Amino acid sequence: MNKDHGPGVRVPPPVIAAAVMGAAWVLDRVWTVQIGPPAVSLGGMVVFLAIALCGWAVLVLVKAGNDPRPDKPDSALVEAGPFRWSRNPIYLGFLLAATGLALVWGTLWGWIGVVVLHGLLDRLVIAREETYLAARFGAAYDAYRARVRRWM
Repeated sequence: MNKDHGPGVRVPPPVIAAAVMGAAWVLDRVWTVQIGPPAVSLGGMVVFLAIALCGWAVLVLVKAGNDPRPDKPDSALVEAGPFRWSRNPIYLGFLLAATGLALVWGTLWGWIGVVVLHGLLDRLVIAREETYLAARFGAAYDAYRARVRRWM
């Protein structure tokens, strides 16, 4: 019996995001490189929007019968809610949250964290998920991928 084990994502994406931005925060404490004034209000609004986007995407996934954890198999190809505009709205939310933190800090390390997080999510998570979804849903996923951008 060929059991579906999902896309094989080894490290949970929230752990990747927390580790990257935690490292950026530590580096900022060791060697602060201020590149602009802290934009606390704007950064806070961006973080709020990021949390709302992630929450909306998770609710849509669960409503469709999928487990939102990327190490679990998908039962349905979800194209509703925020998935109409982004194939990865949860990961987009993580990047927005990191951007909000970078704005709040106003330092180089926060922005380096955003770039590093983007690269790690893109290569370690999204690439695996896309390969899995293409194999799992075939032509339906190919059509979805042709219509909807990876990030936004």
